[in-house]
Amino acid sequence: MSPESLDITVVGHGARTYPPEQCTLSLTVRTDGRTAETASEPAQQLVRELTQLVEPLYNSDGGPIDRWSVDQVRHSRNRPFNQDGEQLPYVYQAEASVNVQFSQLDLVDAFVYAASALDGVSIDHFDWDLTESSRISHTLAVRELAVQDAVSKAEAYASSLGRTRVHAVSVADPGLLPGIGAHGAADSSPRMFAAKSTPAGFALKPEDITITASVHARFEAS
Repeated sequence: MSPESLDITVVGHGARTYPPEQCTLSLTVRTDGRTAETASEPAQQLVRELTQLVEPLYNSDGGPIDRWSVDQVRHSRNRPFNQDGEQLPYVYQAEASVNVQFSQLDLVDAFVYAASALDGVSIDHFDWDLTESSRISHTLAVRELAVQDAVSKAEAYASSLGRTRVHAVSVADPGLLPGIGAHGAADSSPRMFAAKSTPAGFALKPEDITITASVHARFEAS
């Protein structure tokens, strides 16, 4: 390194927002009764009704529903207490979880309306996400933005110190470049929208998904 050269170390950041491309609904079937049978039968019926809603829309290749699952009905019981502290007879519960993934988002609200109309079915939350291939390509694009940001910062620092040329010496993911702590790892997690109840006419308006990335870079300016 010549006497005129100077080390410049920077952190570059990149971020872009993208509209979600798929939505996974998490639903719960929950019923109760005075016996295990009277709790279980309505739950089994609700699972069948949900299945009837899903199956006409299911197509693993093109959607609008491209993946769904339902677990077995689970059973439990408990003995509640009344306001006087007296223990009451057993109350039996039956519960099942259903997950439905939509690849055509314009049909989600109609499905939610139909499912939430079933007494004993609750919409727990919506997970908005990108497809795997889109997430990979978008993350690469955002990482390029982070590198460009690092170069711009290095050039600005060099210019302010009267240096006219910079070239990269080291580039690394956060935490991997010696002497720099880890900050700002890539983030492309799905957006979750919580909804304990879904009123009639509910319009789904998911926010865009933001993907961020950071890169640590060291430059030599001369």
